[in-house]
Amino acid sequence: MRAVFLAPDLPERRPPGKNRNPGHLPTVARLSPGAGTSMSTPPEQPPLPPPLLYLLCLTLALFLSGWLPLPLPVNNGVRSLAVILIVFGQGLSFWAMWRFRQQRTTSSNFDQPDQLLRDGPFAISRNPINLGDTLGYCAIALLLGNLWPWLLLPGLLYLMNRTVIRPDERQLLELFGQPYRDYCRKVRRWL
Repeated sequence: MRAVFLAPDLPERRPPGKNRNPGHLPTVARLSPGAGTSMSTPPEQPPLPPPLLYLLCLTLALFLSGWLPLPLPVNNGVRSLAVILIVFGQGLSFWAMWRFRQQRTTSSNFDQPDQLLRDGPFAISRNPINLGDTLGYCAIALLLGNLWPWLLLPGLLYLMNRTVIRPDERQLLELFGQPYRDYCRKVRRWL
């Protein structure tokens, strides 16, 4: 088992009694320098970067909608919902990326992280960037006004879980051990 030290909570600007860290877990876990900072096996690489999976799924949906249209209504209410989903989804993704940069760790599926983030967007979802991308996909699906993106969404989420998220979870479990298990018990994979 690797030695891991838990960094203290960063000072936050919250009113008293507003604790977003249930169970009072430290919000960042770092690998101790020189204490098993590499994995016994290289990280599993996703077949495609996650944004490309979403783009390919949308491209397939557009192709299928041209071949066999399954129209859905698009009105002002649908457009408003799409804007809300895009703003919230991309805001969540940018917030998560900001936290990665702030803690000077990687957000890439192709690199080994040296820190486990558990605060901010990571207190909402273990995969806030993927959740943000999924919300963006749903917004585009609403605007396309076709059923195909919705029919392809379960397959896309299955692919994301199997080829991106589960390998990431195995890597984080190997790197961080019990702190990651505790985090998984408190925060859901998606939402």
